Amino acid sequence: MKPGTYLLIVVLLLTLSACEPRTTVNAPAPVKAVALPAAWGKDVAAGQPIIARLGGITYESWGNANDAVDYSTPTNRPDGGRWGHNTNGGAGTYEVVDLGAVYQLAGVGYSLDWDGAFQNPLTLQVEVSTDNDTWTTVSRLVHRYSTPHISNHVDVDLAIALCPARYVKFSEPPDGAWNGWGTFFQLRAYAAADE
Repeated sequence: MKPGTYLLIVVLLLTLSACEPRTTVNAPAPVKAVALPAAWGKDVAAGQPIIARLGGITYESWGNANDAVDYSTPTNRPDGGRWGHNTNGGAGTYEVVDLGAVYQLAGVGYSLDWDGAFQNPLTLQVEVSTDNDTWTTVSRLVHRYSTPHISNHVDVDLAIALCPARYVKFSEPPDGAWNGWGTFFQLRAYAAADE
């Protein structure tokens, strides 16, 4: 584990005390996934459908990663997939996962990248809902650009306060820092261990 990773985890755990909107937390990039806490149960997003999306692109050299086959692959396990998208332009970018039932979530995670040619940070926000209408933000991280990468890649698992959710929205909101094309490789949602 790289220096600073433990600090990031401690800061996140200290700031998450209730299922309510969160302020932005700045994270160093790249961030590596860590061992999951014992309080976390299974990844309930695994194999579940993507029911809504915005910002996908059709880019021939990527094998048209926005087609009906590819945009649902970020919930594939164990390897995930690839959904190509316009990172944070226009109205932003998102995918919504339907977990199939309401779970008490203890953590969320994602693996993604974006074009580093612009050398901009990327904001990733995670929101949850029980009705696919009213959303609560449980995480909002700013992933900083780092050299010498020509594109940034992050793989992150984050603890959140226990929160009921059936729907999980992973989004890159428009923040004025254009990042070109990006990819969602894997989207994760962890139920509490006793679920």
